[in-house]
Amino acid sequence: MASYPLITILGAVYLLAFTLAPVTQSIPFVVFHGISDKCSSKGVTHFTELLSNWSGSEGHCIEIGDGAWDSWTMSILEQTAIACEKVKNMSKLSDGYNLVGLSQGAMIGRGVVEFCDGAPPVKNFISLAGVHAGIASIPFCGSGVFCVLVDYLIELLGVYSAYVQEHLAPAGYVKIPTDLAKYLKGCKFLPNLNNEHVDHRNSTYKERFASLQNLVLIMFEQDTVLEPKETSWFGYYPDGTFDTILPAQEWF
Repeated sequence: MASYPLITILGAVYLLAFTLAPVTQSIPFVVFHGISDKCSSKGVTHFTELLSNWSGSEGHCIEIGDGAWDSWTMSILEQTAIACEKVKNMSKLSDGYNLVGLSQGAMIGRGVVEFCDGAPPVKNFISLAGVHAGIASIPFCGSGVFCVLVDYLIELLGVYSAYVQEHLAPAGYVKIPTDLAKYLKGCKFLPNLNNEHVDHRNSTYKERFASLQNLVLIMFEQDTVLEPKETSWFGYYPDGTFDTILPAQEWF
């Protein structure tokens, strides 16, 4: 998950607690953590505990694979498939649950909502700094050996190559506005999630997303990780240019 000021995170937690607070019964919630993170990290554990305490609901962080490592190297499609099976196998969620996604975890969460056949219903979906309309570049990875390899593979093969799509999670939601033909052809996750293939749009994905009781999208004003930050509200660059940013109402 991106590093944001603690006061901002706590404020978001407070807002989410009101959203998740049950009216007549306790509805459990699940958390999907962000990239380079894991459920056992202090920050995610504290976040989940605070949200549970303030909302009065039982919360669970769902881990996918080997935490931080797999959050980078397992394709976003595979991560979503694993998340799908995990929520289906949790008996506590059988009557429905709320879902909280942090950054990349919000994309996995949306994938569960739209793609997961036979899953329990998601009642409320809450996204913090989600990458809903895509990002124009891979998030900063760091300067370690792994990150150098990531940069090399992208430069050598291209972000929409089959190999990079299968071995680098963020590649599944990179959308270069000046390279849309390759994006629609090679990107294996986001074009389907956002129903961008005009010749074969999936009405089931649309219906499942529209079935949510509440959708809460939180954008961080000082976000320097997501390009553009407005992607958290489904805002994005228009086709073919980086000159301006369109709100969701104008490009969907």
